[in-house]
Formats: sequence, structure tokens, C-alpha cells
Amino acid sequence: MTLYTVALALHGLVAVLAIGLVGAIPIAARAARRSEADFGGSSALLATLLRVVQLGLGVMFFTGALIDFAAAGAFHRTGWFKLSLALFVVIAISLGRARAALRRGLASADVRRAALDRVERWGWATCASVALVTLVMLTKPLP
Repeated sequence: MTLYTVALALHGLVAVLAIGLVGAIPIAARAARRSEADFGGSSALLATLLRVVQLGLGVMFFTGALIDFAAAGAFHRTGWFKLSLALFVVIAISLGRARAALRRGLASADVRRAALDRVERWGWATCASVALVTLVMLTKPLP
């Protein structure tokens, strides 16, 4: 088994097991915003989801770099790889903004509903960015 194969397998596993949770973020934020339930439980769930996806994003970056390394740098010269990296940055920013909104909601009861609304919007932005990266990785549209 080559380094390329192992890195590619890990990349796929992390994509499914960690990044795959990204859709739960806006759904959980919407459910928390619409319910009259305790904010503490829903915010803990959202914080956990955000943390897992962010950690998964770090592992995705590492395994992606490992794949490129195993291919002797063949990918980092391509347009689709550069586009994926740019979208990777958009995902990281979106997750960071969602975490910041959640922290603001924890700090003040007055802004909880608005904070959950922002977490939901940033969550959907993250979902869209992940979908775009997936499309770019599958189609490799740019040489």
C-alpha cells in the first residue's frame, strides 16, 4: 500500500465522518432558534459540531497536502487544486464566523436568537462551500 493510497483513504474517511457533519450545523441552529428549549444544551451541541468540523478541516488539509506530496507535487500546480484551496479558506472563515456568533449568543441572553440566526446562515454558507469543493474535486474543471 502506497502513501498516496493511505492518504487518499484517510482524506475520504475524514470527508465523510467529520466534514459530512457540516449539514447538521445550520439544521441544529434553526431548531434551537425555533424552540423554546434551554439554550445551553443546543449551544453545547452546536459548539461540538463546529469543533468536530473544524478539526476535520485541519485533517483534510493535512491529508490533501500528503496526497499532493505523494504525487510529487503534481496537484498544486493545477487550477482546480488552487480553487479548492481558496474554497477551503472560505470554509474556514465561515466556520470561524459561526463559532464567533455562537460565542456572542452565549455571552448575552438578549442576542441568542440573532446569534443562532447567524450560526445558521454561516452554516449554510459552509455547506455551499463544501459542495463546491466536492464538485471541483470530482470534476477537476480547470487544468
